Amino acid sequence: MSAPPPSTPPRREFNISPRSPGFSPGFNLPSSPSSPARHLRPDHSTLVLPLTTTPIGSPPPSPRPLSSRTSSPLPEFTDKYGGYGLPRSDSNQSLRPDEDLLLSTSVSPKKRRSPPRMVTSPDRDAAGPSTLVLIVIVLLGMIAFFLLLSAMGTRVSEPTKRVAAKLKPLVPSLLTRLLKTSPTAAVRLHPILTLIKSSRLAWSKKLGAQSTTFDQFSKTYIARYNRPVPPGMDKWFAFATQGRNHSLVNEYDTLMQDLLSFRSLTPQELRRRTAELASVPGISIVSIRNGVAQVHSKSGKWAPASAFQQMLSPYVKELPDMDIAINEKPEGRVLPRRRKEISWADFGLEEQLALGGTLDPSLKPSLKNFTNEWKRDGSVWDAYRESCPDGSASRRSFESLRSAESGLQIQGRPSAGEVTVSRRRGGGEAIPAGRELSFAADVDAQAEICSMPSMHTLHSAFYSDQRSIEQLFPVFSASKPSGYADILIPSHHYWQPSSEFTYEWELKRGRTKVPTDLDWEKKTPTAYWRGKVTKGADTPPGHSASFQKQRLVKLANQPISLGQETVLVQFNATNGALSSIRATVAESNKQMTDIAMACDPTLGECAALRELGYRVEAPAPLSQTWNHKYVLDLDEIGFSPKFLALMESKSAVVKNSIQREFWRGWIQPWSVFCPCKSSLLVADDESLADTRYHYIPLSSSYSELYNIQSFFSGIPEPLLMTKLENDTLVPRPMTHLTKPSSNPDISPLSSGVPFEGDAALKEIAMQGSQWRTRHVRKEDMECYVYRLMVEWANILAGDKEQAKVEEGAKIAKR
Repeated sequence: MSAPPPSTPPRREFNISPRSPGFSPGFNLPSSPSSPARHLRPDHSTLVLPLTTTPIGSPPPSPRPLSSRTSSPLPEFTDKYGGYGLPRSDSNQSLRPDEDLLLSTSVSPKKRRSPPRMVTSPDRDAAGPSTLVLIVIVLLGMIAFFLLLSAMGTRVSEPTKRVAAKLKPLVPSLLTRLLKTSPTAAVRLHPILTLIKSSRLAWSKKLGAQSTTFDQFSKTYIARYNRPVPPGMDKWFAFATQGRNHSLVNEYDTLMQDLLSFRSLTPQELRRRTAELASVPGISIVSIRNGVAQVHSKSGKWAPASAFQQMLSPYVKELPDMDIAINEKPEGRVLPRRRKEISWADFGLEEQLALGGTLDPSLKPSLKNFTNEWKRDGSVWDAYRESCPDGSASRRSFESLRSAESGLQIQGRPSAGEVTVSRRRGGGEAIPAGRELSFAADVDAQAEICSMPSMHTLHSAFYSDQRSIEQLFPVFSASKPSGYADILIPSHHYWQPSSEFTYEWELKRGRTKVPTDLDWEKKTPTAYWRGKVTKGADTPPGHSASFQKQRLVKLANQPISLGQETVLVQFNATNGALSSIRATVAESNKQMTDIAMACDPTLGECAALRELGYRVEAPAPLSQTWNHKYVLDLDEIGFSPKFLALMESKSAVVKNSIQREFWRGWIQPWSVFCPCKSSLLVADDESLADTRYHYIPLSSSYSELYNIQSFFSGIPEPLLMTKLENDTLVPRPMTHLTKPSSNPDISPLSSGVPFEGDAALKEIAMQGSQWRTRHVRKEDMECYVYRLMVEWANILAGDKEQAKVEEGAKIAKR
């Protein structure tokens, strides 16, 4: 009788902080499930950053012209590697799927194998007919697919069309009849039309769901947040609806999300951490005692805290005693590390050790030795990575050198004067790359840096010199990227803006009776931007060329010698068809943009910027912006203080941002073109006015900027012509991307009224101005802060007060 096998000891795991000495990140562990094996990772060539004078490494060899092709301006950020495409073979890496299919059937003579010997066996004879049938079915399926693409009006490559034409007679007539499309079938419309339609439906639904009575509000609050309504909310509701005419009373998801992490801490611990913040540089304290708010600032920068104090003044007597820590800087400060659990069984160990992370509510972190700047001791990006969820792409990989910006310039070194090698192919066809006709549909998703680590190199916020607070402390800030734990409040730049950030400053202060903003017909259809180089973002140094402002100026002022091309897509509102042309980026910039860095010649920075290849102009007043129909808005290290002034103007705002602000839940990306003529818009018609607001979002690659303009304003006439060697102007070749339709489905925009791009763009400008004056007034900022204080006071009241609220809710249900 054999002895029983020895019992296997139960598996025991360790739990250790990722910052322990000798710790290696999880993706370096031999058997870490979150890391792909080395042989499965994509092979990244060392590429030169397009906007810097210092290359990371030598550029890859230029491909032969016959096999060249342009890829997307940016890699796809949503794949499993956090910003890089799926692994593919080097030979077919730049080919379309249909080209891969055709090329895969050809075999080099050197690689051909000798014919196999004939083997006669019953099994082989039986398998022969079934194999032949399978091959025939596959071939018919391929032919049907090619014909279906042709029938639907989709552009396919020339080799594919020739193959389909030769194989078409071989297709059975029944299959051909099945593949024929109806002449009235819907034509694929421009993607912007779909975005506008979905935006209109979402905004209309949001407006229609707002509560008009406190009873409705209470039911909505409980259902939405699964929490009882806190004490004092009835006074807030009366203040908001009756005293301030605040309409979006239910849209406070951003506020509730900001407070969620702090509900796990005790009131005593929250007060202790607030007291610790009083000694941190760049933090002011607003103290409320006996219904009076006072400001305390060691740095002397009173503006942020003073503005907050003024927002409290109408209702401060209703608030209990408490202290509020106000961030004096425009960028976020709080990046609490997350605990990362590691199983030591992977190392053959059987003991278990659990070390609490900084999100553990039982810990009492201290800021006594906190220093205000990094000084080569870490960086914002290092801290940000450790604040991301365990298993996210940013926690699994380092992206400090591999940048998504490498996709902006495929080959060549602009700083060295080398000519770019184009990777487009297809003769004279103008087929837009994926990013050129892709538009920002989900603004929040494109700012999720934890899932797209390569995006951090494109924004100065992740290179701030200001040290982050790496524990959960209650800091109230004006803006923050996704992942930060700051509690959002309105900025003092919005509450008391300076002349630089105020729309019609002179007119509003009675210094002039003539407005500086122009009527729509007098504006030029160009995209305009002026901005200064962002200071305070150089940790680690050497990355400024890839920041949002520098990239935009370089893109909009490329020299003709680079020869980089773009595809401009034109929308025909009459028949819904899409057509396109190819043009160089330099030609497009000349006709469609006016973008430059603003510099002060007295400071000596203009010459330095010119040496780096930037277009520079003297600082211009905000009123110069109103000469253009498109006005661009980009982040500083934090938010853009010009945003509300731009929205109030008569120009359409095109905005790129990774920052979140207090008004995040009060705006709907993409505008809604009103199904009526502008002359029918009545100022006092609330139901009509509330169906049209907002702005145009722009991705961080800026690759769709030209096609946003070509959709609303059309392709500029000079770009429709090209000059021959003898200076003769001839029409530029036009590629028809989709078939025209006699009855295109553009009802989401027109509702019987013919769509016209310039009129739609004008409507966007009107929507932005009305959104600013209806939903982001000083009164709305007061309502936001008042509700924030009601919620914060409830958190500070603790379990005793919450128990009273829950008991009252139970009694109300009876």
